[in-house]
Formats: sequence, C-alpha cells, structure tokens
Amino acid sequence: MTSAETTALSWTNWVGNQSFRPAEIVVAHSEDDVIATVQRAARAGKRLRAPGSGHSFTPIVETDGILLDASALSGVIATDAGALTATAWSQTKVADFGPALWERGLGLSNQGDIDAQAIAGAIATATHGSGVNMKNFSASLVGARLIDGMGETRDINARDHADILPALQTAIGTLGVMTQVTLKVSRAYKLHERIAVMHVDAVLERWDELIGAYRHFSFFWMTSAASAKLYNLDAPADHCYVKLYQEFPADAPAPTPGDHERYDRAYKIYTQVYDPNFHEMEYFLPLADSKEIFKAQRKLMLARPQEAVFPMEVRFCAADDAWLSPNYQRANIVVSVSGMPGTDYWPYLKRCDALFREHKGRPHWGKLHFMTPSRLADLFPHYEDFRRVRKQFDPRGTFLNPHLRDLFGD
Repeated sequence: MTSAETTALSWTNWVGNQSFRPAEIVVAHSEDDVIATVQRAARAGKRLRAPGSGHSFTPIVETDGILLDASALSGVIATDAGALTATAWSQTKVADFGPALWERGLGLSNQGDIDAQAIAGAIATATHGSGVNMKNFSASLVGARLIDGMGETRDINARDHADILPALQTAIGTLGVMTQVTLKVSRAYKLHERIAVMHVDAVLERWDELIGAYRHFSFFWMTSAASAKLYNLDAPADHCYVKLYQEFPADAPAPTPGDHERYDRAYKIYTQVYDPNFHEMEYFLPLADSKEIFKAQRKLMLARPQEAVFPMEVRFCAADDAWLSPNYQRANIVVSVSGMPGTDYWPYLKRCDALFREHKGRPHWGKLHFMTPSRLADLFPHYEDFRRVRKQFDPRGTFLNPHLRDLFGD
C-alpha cells in the first residue's frame, strides 16, 4: 500500500512557455510510491513524466498521462569524504547541497548561477556552470537508483555498469525515474569573485588569457543600453559584464575584497537573481573556434537590434564522456540567446541556429533548440547506442512524450 496522492491539475514551467494538463498528477511521498506509480502506468499503457523543478524551456515534461511529482524525495542521504562522493534523493535542489555538503567538508565541484533546479533534472539535461576545466552536472553522476519502464528498480554504478552509465548521465528522463543519485564532489572550497565591466574589444583582446587564467570565466554581452536591465545587470551597450572566479581552500585566510568583489563559500558566490522574463536557447560549440563564433553571433545580433534585445551569455565547459552530453569529448564555448516573451522570436532564433549549425553546435536539452534525429545522429557519435539502451530500459515507451519520441523514439 502506498501513500501517493492523485490530483487533477495543470502544470506550467517557471517562465510560462510550457503548460499542459495531464490526465492525472500523482504526488509521491516515498520511493515505494514512485515504484508503484510507474508499475501502474506500465500495466495500463499510460505515459509518465517526472518533472524536476520546471526550469526547462522545452516540452520535456509534457504528458497526456501521469505527471509524477516526487518533490518529497529531497535531501542528502550520505557522503564519503575519502571517495569524494555524495548520495542524495533525486529531487534535492542544487541550492540545498551547499550547506549540507559544507558541514561535511565537501562541495559541488561547479554549478551555474541558478540553483533552484532539482539535481535529477540538472543531471538529465546536462546543466552546467562555467570554466574551461569544469564539467557539467551529468559528468558528476557516478551512480543512481533508477525505476525503469517496467517499474523495476535498477542500481547503476560506474564500476559495474560502464556500458550504461554514459547513457544515463544525460538521458532527459527517457530511461526511467531516478530516485537517488550519487555525485562526484570536491573538497569544500571558497571563491573569490571579481566583476568587471569591459568593452567588447578588451574582452576579445584578452580572450585566451581570460579563458585560461581563471577557474570560472563567463560574461554577458550587451546589444544595447537596455539589455543589461533585463538581467538586473549594470553595463552599457557593446560592453561585457564579466564574472571572474578563483578558488581557495575552505580554511584559507580571507583576502580583503575590493569594489565589485566578493569572497565566500562557493555555493554563496555562484548564484545570481533573475526574473523569469526570457525564453532561452543555448548551444555548445567547439572551444577551438570560440572567438570567431562569438564575433559572428555578435554581428548577427547587431544587425537585428529589434529582436536581439536580451544579452548574449557566454560560458565555457570541459569535455566529458556522457553520450548525449553536449560536451561529449569536446570542450566548448556555450552561447545563450533569448527571445522576448510575447513576441514571435522564432525567426531570430532560427537565424542563430543556422549559425550554430555551421559550427556543429549541440543543444542544451532544457533550452529551446531545433534538433532533428538526423542532426543528432551527426552531432552525437553514440546517438544510436543511446537509442538502443533507451529501448532496453523502456521498451513500451512509457517515458516518451511527443517531443522526446520525435528525437529518440522508434
């Protein structure tokens, strides 16, 4: 007997561009509830999706069947300081890892500037921070408990399942519902942040230096004077709002911060407050071509000022081995552009996509994109291997929806 509750409600993501009404929403209070609900869906031939915190812009959560709310499965379960691992319930928010791991002398190795995501969703979509030597959340996954498409429980680990883990690390929820995850983490550390507002020419002149000299280098480039205000920033047109981080041990003496500088526990430095007023597209492109790609995208945006109203965000990410990670065996520049809600931004985003396609751009799975199966097969060498594993774990397609079936289905 389980304690799951069934409700009839609609679901909307954080920015409001994805909204739907499933047949039912099931609220799970335990791992047993998750197992029972997946088994019920499999027996009835119903589709099932399990959202994280709704921070994706794509229709990856949508379902006309069961929407499984497992948000009660939250919290750090165990840590291993010797192995540098942490096991947590899958719906633990990124923000909640900071204090819990710090108490144990540990920390997430890297994260982005939004920390409201459930860790399972961040892993499933290859969410990331910035730093040419820093990998994304998918790459940190070394083990998981997964409820597959038949409702069977599978415990996956790097040692015994080297042929499966690379598929699970970035699976967009198509292999099953993760209830627990084990992450590779780091010793606790602090960050020294410096914010610099630089003209674009200065950033281009120091491009390679900035990429190599800092643990974390990222920036927003402003198309106009009004762009910065959309992200609560302070920078004029054709300038970059640059974030530069250096790492220090947790017990290192604190330097005296200057103007536009902070020094604190890493998890307190990463975050930045955003209003949910944008619809974002993000592609990962070869680091070797990063400077030219940025210049080309800047040129495109300057030519379309009425559409390119949001800043361009630029980050960097290390290579990894997850089959559907956009960083699969390739270090990347990560370029994010956004459309203004309430406008027809698709022609503008399609022009950006055409530029990114020329450079073998791979998508962030939670951001708007224009992928097709043929493009994915060209971009991801293990695309067919992933489809094979997906069918093994979910032969009935319980976890597919129209969007995901178009990309990975039969």
